[in-house]
Amino acid sequence: MAQFQYEIADDVPDRFGTHVIEHLSDGGLLLLSGGHTILELLAPLRSSLAEYSGQPFAIGQVDERLVPSDDDRSNWMHISTGLDALDYLQLPMITCHTPTEKQLLADCETPDSGVLEARTALANGYAKRYEFLLAEYQPWSVVHLGLGTDGHTASLFPDSLALSNRSSLVTYNRDPSNANPLERITLTFPALNRFQFRIVVATGPDKAAVVERAIHGDGLPIHSLDPTNTLFLVDRDAAQGLTS
Repeated sequence: MAQFQYEIADDVPDRFGTHVIEHLSDGGLLLLSGGHTILELLAPLRSSLAEYSGQPFAIGQVDERLVPSDDDRSNWMHISTGLDALDYLQLPMITCHTPTEKQLLADCETPDSGVLEARTALANGYAKRYEFLLAEYQPWSVVHLGLGTDGHTASLFPDSLALSNRSSLVTYNRDPSNANPLERITLTFPALNRFQFRIVVATGPDKAAVVERAIHGDGLPIHSLDPTNTLFLVDRDAAQGLTS
C-alpha cells in the first residue's frame, strides 16, 4: 500500500502558497477547505496569487456549513475576505437568493423535524448545483485539505454517510458524533481524487497523533485519498510522531 508523501516546514503558510502556484501553472480550478487552518494560510496565499502570471483560474470550496453567507461560521466569508481584490472567478457553494432560503439557512441552532427536512433538501440542491458548476472548469488543478483529529478531511467524517458515496462529486453530510456541528455540503472522495494535486495541511501539537496515523497507519477517512500526487504539509509540532 502506497504511503502519503510529506514535507515538514518551518513556515507552512509560505510553503503552501509556493506549492499552490507551482501546481496552478495551467490555470483551472483551485478549491480551498474550511476550518481553522485556512485562516493562517489566506494572507500568504493572497500574496502568492497576486504574483501569479499563469492562465486564468477559479477559486471555490471543498466544503461549507449550511449557514448564511454572511455568518461568521461561513467558510466562504473568510475565504473571499482573505483573498479580496484578486483577479479570479469566485465559486461559492451557497448562493442564497430567496427569503425562504435565507430563513432556512438562519434556522440552524435547534431546527425541528420539519425545518431539518427542509434544510436537508436545500443542502442537496446546493450540492447538485455545485457539482454541475465544477464540471464547467478544467483542469481540476489543486485542492487544499485539512485533517481533523478524528482523521476526517473535507467534511467527510468518520461513520458518516458521505464516506461511501461513490456516485456523486458533491453531497450533503452530517457528523454522526456531533463533534462537528451543523449540516455540511462537501466534495466526495471521487471528486477529491480527480485533482491533479492534493495538499493536506496540518499544524500544531494536537495534530501530531493523527498525522502519524495518517502517514504510517490506516483506517481513517483520509486514507480514501489517492496517495499519488498527495502531499502532507506539516509543521514541526504536527510532525512529532514522524521524527521521533
